[in-house]
Amino acid sequence: MALEDWEESTASPRSGGQGEVRQVRHVSDGRVGALKRLHPEAAKQRERRFRMLTEVSGLRAMNGDGVPRVFEANETKWLNTADSLYVVMEFIDGPTMTELVQRASPSLDEALACTIRVLDILSVGHALPLHHRDLKPDNVIIRGSVWSDPVLVDLGIAWHGRENREFETPAGREMGNRFLRLPEFMPGGDHYDARSDLAMAAGLLFYLLSGRAPRLPVGHTGRHPHRVEPSPIRPEILSDERWAALSRILTVAFQHNPEARHRDAPEMRRQLVALNEAPMSIEDELDQEIARLRDLTSTAEAQQLEQARPAMAAANSKLYSELTVLWGQADLMHGGQGATFKNGGFTNEFYCLVSRQGLPEPYIIFRHIITFASGRYSASWMIDDGPVGSTYYEGSAADGDGLSEACHVNARNLAGNAIRAFNERLARR
Repeated sequence: MALEDWEESTASPRSGGQGEVRQVRHVSDGRVGALKRLHPEAAKQRERRFRMLTEVSGLRAMNGDGVPRVFEANETKWLNTADSLYVVMEFIDGPTMTELVQRASPSLDEALACTIRVLDILSVGHALPLHHRDLKPDNVIIRGSVWSDPVLVDLGIAWHGRENREFETPAGREMGNRFLRLPEFMPGGDHYDARSDLAMAAGLLFYLLSGRAPRLPVGHTGRHPHRVEPSPIRPEILSDERWAALSRILTVAFQHNPEARHRDAPEMRRQLVALNEAPMSIEDELDQEIARLRDLTSTAEAQQLEQARPAMAAANSKLYSELTVLWGQADLMHGGQGATFKNGGFTNEFYCLVSRQGLPEPYIIFRHIITFASGRYSASWMIDDGPVGSTYYEGSAADGDGLSEACHVNARNLAGNAIRAFNERLARR
């Protein structure tokens, strides 16, 4: 095949920062494509030509999974400025996210379905690894105007890790876009973190719910885009019972420090999917985990720990009190040590010697530990000197409320495990 096999349609072209995209049709088989060429001034620049190489290689690697398929391209000629670079891609029939939002705002369910699919696409790309790095409403086409079928386009500043690094972005160059300016994309920042795409995916979700660009993950007032006053979020979204949990997911995604954001696309996807799942039954499903994510405003580990410690102590103190009541209902008593910080403040734990009322023996030792490491909490328990019985919660340090809730939800299950161990000890006497 050759470029001559494609004829341009009369449809108006789309113009971007690097090139122009025109609708074309194959003269033999009638396939409809999108022809992208660099602008004349960009066609002479080594950086722009290299970025087109990266874009086409990324599209080929994705093989149409949430991005346009490549029909024909000559990206391998990127080093020869005498050759005009082009790519003919699959034509995606549908409006951009910007255009569709301007017609009619999506419902919360439609916005979630769209974002979950975007995260699915990013998950495939990140595994290659391929980072989009330029997610914005104009770079998302909603195929057939169906919100659950977004297609990511314009990989002009994408990073494809399997490509030879024959060109490096100048150290003083800013990456990204003005839709959401991320701190790591500033000059001298880390331009190769997959979690940047997750923040931009959250930006898309914010746009779907508000019709506005987030601009900055944290504004001049110190608030995240969805938490400014008055709220930019549409009233019907704010009144939805899922908004409180969704707001927390956005808070984590918009963290200034990438390490405090969602770990990866599947983790963020699970959080969004869980919004539509049935609420956990405390009485019947006490052994289930809850992982909620909240605000972490500091980036340095010492400052993170300082903010994390109150949540750790509060969660353990509350659990200690709940276990005291639950064991008392079974005519058990306990002594021991209340919630105490150890290991330089990185763990908060308590232990209880559990026995029958008025009888110091036999007894079992129940220990509960909350640990802070690398910007995340984990909660676990153990009986006597045995191995840890279960690490039943693990989540971002931005979500102290989620930690406390998980301890509360699991209190009955933890009390039951201790009583089971005590019963086994009694049975051996």
